[in-house]
Parts: sequence; structure tokens; C-alpha cells
Amino acid sequence: MKKQILALCAFSLMSFSAHAQIDSLKLNVDFRTRAELDNGYKTLIPENKSPETTVFSRARLGVDYYFQNLELYMSLQDVRVWGEVASTNQRSGSLNVNEAWAKYQFNKNTAVKVGRQILSYDDERLLGALDWQMQGRSFDGAKGIFRLSPQSKFETVVTYNNDDIDTNDLADKEFYGVLDSGERTKSMQIIHYEHLFSKGSFSFIGLNNVVQSVSGTHYDMLTVGVNAKKYYENFGIFGSAYWQIGKNTLAQSKNAYQFSANVDFILNPKANVVLGAEWLSGTEYNADKSKNNSFSPLYGTNHKFNGFMDYFFVGNHFNNVGLNDYYLKSNFKFTPKASLVLQVHAFEANAKLGVDAENKELSKYLGTEADAVFNYKFANAFTMQLGHSQMFAAEGMKRLKNVANPSSMQSWTWLGLNFSSLFKVK
Repeated sequence: MKKQILALCAFSLMSFSAHAQIDSLKLNVDFRTRAELDNGYKTLIPENKSPETTVFSRARLGVDYYFQNLELYMSLQDVRVWGEVASTNQRSGSLNVNEAWAKYQFNKNTAVKVGRQILSYDDERLLGALDWQMQGRSFDGAKGIFRLSPQSKFETVVTYNNDDIDTNDLADKEFYGVLDSGERTKSMQIIHYEHLFSKGSFSFIGLNNVVQSVSGTHYDMLTVGVNAKKYYENFGIFGSAYWQIGKNTLAQSKNAYQFSANVDFILNPKANVVLGAEWLSGTEYNADKSKNNSFSPLYGTNHKFNGFMDYFFVGNHFNNVGLNDYYLKSNFKFTPKASLVLQVHAFEANAKLGVDAENKELSKYLGTEADAVFNYKFANAFTMQLGHSQMFAAEGMKRLKNVANPSSMQSWTWLGLNFSSLFKVK
């Protein structure tokens, strides 16, 4: 009875506060679970090794609070692997803050946003929410937002990182020990400009990483690039180009590029096919160790680009031989609730892989991947996804992944259930 009285008092207080003090209060709930059968996900599975089944889940609760020109947002999440802790364990360490920020709107064209927040730009090739991974991705930083016109916007972002661990500091320097996407980044400075026009857009981004080497020395690694798209009646074109210079965490001189070009053929309102290619420069196996030509997509949502099996740039393949990806992607919408995604990727190394026992240069061809994902929307709050991917690896992939005798079958199958809802208290 005491618990019921306390709950009633808390609910009454929240209701009173909502009506008396705030302009708007929204709650959003997101629960998702994904079961995966791993028979070659991210890397080649060795011969005679059994597939592994794993179930991942995420429960996320967000509270969005508005009062006059102020917006406060907090998102808590529990991310776990089923069975990773005993049934009686009260603390798994899986609960964390995904976002916690304050945004103040000075006027309709100018705002500032401070705190832990998601940074997502363009097609998320360089910076994205990484929502495929259960934990997602967010940064601690401050953002300035400037609306230049109804069609254009300019943003600036500054982040700063400190692990607050004094034991690993050097005698004369503070040392940051967290490696993220292959780099130990102490600070980021970002500028982003976007302009929208009829059935198209153009954007520019500049991202400077202040990275720290093992000696504690700071270097600047600068990435600049453009992203553009334009659609017509029955087709569209889109692509991106980036250039990366400076020095990385390994104190290597960086000079790398990324370029992608795509044509989207709209067959009818329910079907389209994209033919495209992406080139990410790499470092040759026998290159000067003081130089690095490997383009790093850094904090992008890399799962969506180079095949769903995540062989490249998803916690792997950084500072390596790069990648050339030639692909065909298609989308079919059968009903308002059901759709199908089919993709084929042909991969090759951008730089030389090495030589064989006879000192002959190895083929750059890595293999071909086929992906299929079926989506079904049971309701606005409940969707299901069923996916299967197959990797047909070449000799080059064996060398790249250092698996001499892989299984003849390299596959990955998964089932995802997503539940989400938005509640408006006021």
C-alpha cells in the first residue's frame, strides 16, 4: 500500500509540474532485440569452427523537455547480450547515458546545444548515430546552430576528451588512453554547411581531429569533403569526396582520399536500383612506415556502406590497404508494410596486398558479398527485419583477414524486432 501511495504522489506531482511549469514534455521509448547466427560475420570463420548464435538487446528511454526557448533532453539505455550475467545479478554495468544535453534558442536562426549528443551529418559516411549497433554513438561537446536561410544551415562543433585517469599520465603531459575508430582523439573541431534546393542538396564538412600519440604529442588530422545529390523524374545522382591530411595517432603523415559516385534508377514508385562505386585509399604493404595513405571514415555509420557483414571499417580495417567497392543495390516495396532490400558488392584492395611465396604480387580482388533484408511493419510501434548475407571470399580476403583455411560457407543470418513509441505528456 505504501508503494502505491508513493507512486500516486509521484504521478500527481509530475502531472502538476507538466501543467504548471512547462510548455511541452515528451517521452520516447525504444526497445529492440536482434538474434544473430554468426558463420563469418566481420571476418572469415575457420574451417571446422561451429557457427555462434548471439542475442543482443537495447532498451532506451528518452525524455524531451521544453520551456520557452530552452530544450532539455536525456536518453538512458540498457545494452546487453542475453545471458551475459547470471539471473540473480543486480548490476551488469550495461546501463549508460546515451544523450544528455541542453539547447537554447536565442532566436529562430541561432541556437547553442551543449552536452552529450549525437552528431549526424549528410549520409553519415564520416559522422553518424551508428544506430545499427545497439550502443549507438554520441559525443561530449558544444554545437552552434545557425540558420542562414530556409534552405541553408551552418553548424560548428567542438569536443574535448579526458579519461580522468591520472595513473597513465606522463610526467609533463596528460595522456588520453581511449582509442576510437583507430585514433586517440583529444578534441574535434567541426564545421558543416548544407544547402537544399529542388530535389537535391549540397554540403561541405571540415573535421579536425587533435590526436595524441603514445608519446603524448598532439597532432592535427584534417578531413574535408563534400556531399551532393540531385534527383530528376526517373533517376538521381549522388556521391561524396573527402581528403584527409595531417598526422594520425601513430605519428604517420596522412594523405588519403575517399570518393563515391552513384546513379539511382527509379523503376517505378515501388522499386529502384542503385549502381555505384566507392574508393577509399589504402597504404601498401611495403610503404614507408612514416607515411599513411589509408582513408579513415572515422565516426561514420559504416554498416550501411560496404556490405552488411561488416568486413570493413566496423571496428576493423583501419590503417590498412583501403577498399574499392563496386555495388548494385535495389529496394522493392511490395505493400505499405512489406519491403525487400537486395545488394551485391564486389570488393578489392585499393593498395597492394603483398606478394606470394614466388614473390609475385597478390591479386587485389577480395571477394563478393550478397545481402538480403526483408522488412515488415506490423504497426507504427512494431517492425520486424529478417536478413541473410553471404561472403564469397577470394585468396586476397584470406590474406587480409589472416585466415589460411576458412570454411567453405561464410554467412550471417539475423532476425530483428524493433518496438518504439512516442508519448506526449503535454
